[in-house]
Amino acid sequence: MSHHHISRRTMLGGAAGAAGALGLLMAGSSGVAPAFAGTAKHKRLAYLGPQAVVAAGTTLIGMSAPASVWDARVASVGPGLCARRIFADLSVGAGSQMKLVEQAHADGMLPVVSYKVGGDIAGAAAGKYNAVAAQAAARLASYGKATAVTFWHEPYGDMTAAQYVAASKQLLPIFRQGKLRTGPILNGWLLDSKVSTFASFCPDGLFGLWDWFGIDTYESGTIDAPGSIKPADRIPALVKYLTSRGHGSMPIGVGEYNGYSAKSIADAGEALLSTANVWFGCVWNSTGGKGYELTGDRLTAFKNTLADPRCARSIA
Repeated sequence: MSHHHISRRTMLGGAAGAAGALGLLMAGSSGVAPAFAGTAKHKRLAYLGPQAVVAAGTTLIGMSAPASVWDARVASVGPGLCARRIFADLSVGAGSQMKLVEQAHADGMLPVVSYKVGGDIAGAAAGKYNAVAAQAAARLASYGKATAVTFWHEPYGDMTAAQYVAASKQLLPIFRQGKLRTGPILNGWLLDSKVSTFASFCPDGLFGLWDWFGIDTYESGTIDAPGSIKPADRIPALVKYLTSRGHGSMPIGVGEYNGYSAKSIADAGEALLSTANVWFGCVWNSTGGKGYELTGDRLTAFKNTLADPRCARSIA
């Protein structure tokens, strides 16, 4: 269920390949891979790319919140955030939300950048935004730091699968440079009972343009009357689906998850941390749509996720 607008609106070849890539990806200027700093409980990763994180058996736990309240939400949840969801729009220029990307890097976090194109799906499919995408991609790549990039999160309901595929084929190749890593963020609820619809947004031809695969996942029902399907349920469902498609070791991302109760928040965190190949997962920490600001026991549950030793730690 998409609730964002502009302001809110197969890299791993198995465990052996991932482990082999880890030393290369974490190598510093000396060519020697730096050792993990800190205690076993608080590993630090010099490189936030998916191979390094996945091979280390850790997960980047992050947050999604409007820029206007970001600092307050960070202060509320405390230390440990390693990813930041950012919503940008190519229709307003290559610099859209770039300052937030820079802030995320400065804070030692992985930016998870969701690009849209206003409402001009046909224009994107026709290549209208390729030039501005090239400018944005060059700037993102110039930072020399891992960045997750997606085009049009939760596309179902906004466009047809054919439109999504056509636009993705125009834009995603442009962002595949430097340490940028591209992937989809599809409507996770489609995995509940509309798997064939979910599949239409990820045909075989797009897997070659994706370095990771993501969903947004929200609790069914409402906070006053929660449904039976929880955010955590869709993480193993996604693993099962990717395995059925022959991509079982692909890095996974959860762009946004919510939770109407402390248990839902805790269970989602556990699913992210205990599932192999999860690169990042961002909690939705604000009120709007299916989201509610984390307070009370829900906030405590998320803090417990951040304190878990299976969380990756970046070097700020």
